[in-house]
Amino acid sequence: MNIFREGSESKIRVVHTRLLAFIILVLLLISRNRIESRLQIGLLDFAGLFCVIISAFGRVWSSVYIAGYKTTALIESGPYSATRNPLYLFSLIGAVGIGLASGSILILVLLILCFVIYYPLVIRHEETSLKRLHGAQFLSYMERVPRFLPKLSVYSEPETYTVKPKMLRRALLDASYFVWVFGVVQLIENLREAGILPALFRIP
Repeated sequence: MNIFREGSESKIRVVHTRLLAFIILVLLLISRNRIESRLQIGLLDFAGLFCVIISAFGRVWSSVYIAGYKTTALIESGPYSATRNPLYLFSLIGAVGIGLASGSILILVLLILCFVIYYPLVIRHEETSLKRLHGAQFLSYMERVPRFLPKLSVYSEPETYTVKPKMLRRALLDASYFVWVFGVVQLIENLREAGILPALFRIP
């Protein structure tokens, strides 16, 4: 695998993610969801927060194993022993959490749809690179471990594991992304409830 190419593709994904986040942010700033029940809003906020916490924890947990090793070794332990793409799985959970916190079905569906359209292509491309890099070892890994939905019966973890602090620190900052977005969504909703932030239209 060309490390420079891998880094460029990662940067492109970051740009796409930030573009989507910007679109969602603008939509939240100029619109209001149709949910009026405080109970429903509270339940959605709680469910959203729960998903975001799971996402942040899961991404940190996965990063402990993968940070600094992505292009040099095939990681098959920890969360990578149950699913080949735990980072993407927890990212989806985080996206669902943000969608729930927004209180908008439209935003929730938009986030899930973007993930379903975009990330399978990313995963297939990465698998092609990993086959070329690790050969039979990766093919064996593919046979044992599902691509996305975890298979808990095959989970395994080592007694000890060497972590690269610099790479892990960067991964921890990445994992906090969903927490910050959740906070921004809540701030927007509170400003709107206080009458400080007007809405141009309502969305479902």
